[in-house]
Amino acid sequence: MPVTFGALVTSDFTRARETADDLGAILGMKPALDSLIHECTPRGDRYMSSHPPAEVALCDSNLNAAFRKYMTPSPSGDAHDLLVCHGNVIRWMVSKALGMDTMRWPNLELGNASLTIVAVRPDGETRLVMYSDVGHLPVDKQTWTGKGAGWTRTPSRPTMR
Repeated sequence: MPVTFGALVTSDFTRARETADDLGAILGMKPALDSLIHECTPRGDRYMSSHPPAEVALCDSNLNAAFRKYMTPSPSGDAHDLLVCHGNVIRWMVSKALGMDTMRWPNLELGNASLTIVAVRPDGETRLVMYSDVGHLPVDKQTWTGKGAGWTRTPSRPTMR
């Protein structure tokens, strides 16, 4: 890796923990669990009807706390933290980092097992460096939320190889 990670943090969801364990073995780090980045469904302009209001409010509260915790400048210079979490959390964090209305997070498509990088400048400004990068995955192994990159293996659309 071109950087040294100061922290490897994972959601407590099984798939995230398993991924973090694999990454930790490669990086020589022990993943720390953080329930603030637990997969949940925050308020959004879609997907609201099936989630109880108290569950949505807790999700919003946790994600705001996680953003304050992880998207802050490092007083001692460059720091690199690796967060392993699920799509709703990532899409909400990216919306917030871009200064978008976080209610719009459901409109962002995301590749499964993709990489996203958010930089936090010394003044606290956030910058999206990379979003939903799946270049490390063969095209036939890529899966997406929503319509994704525009290719699928269904008969109605060609398969990219």
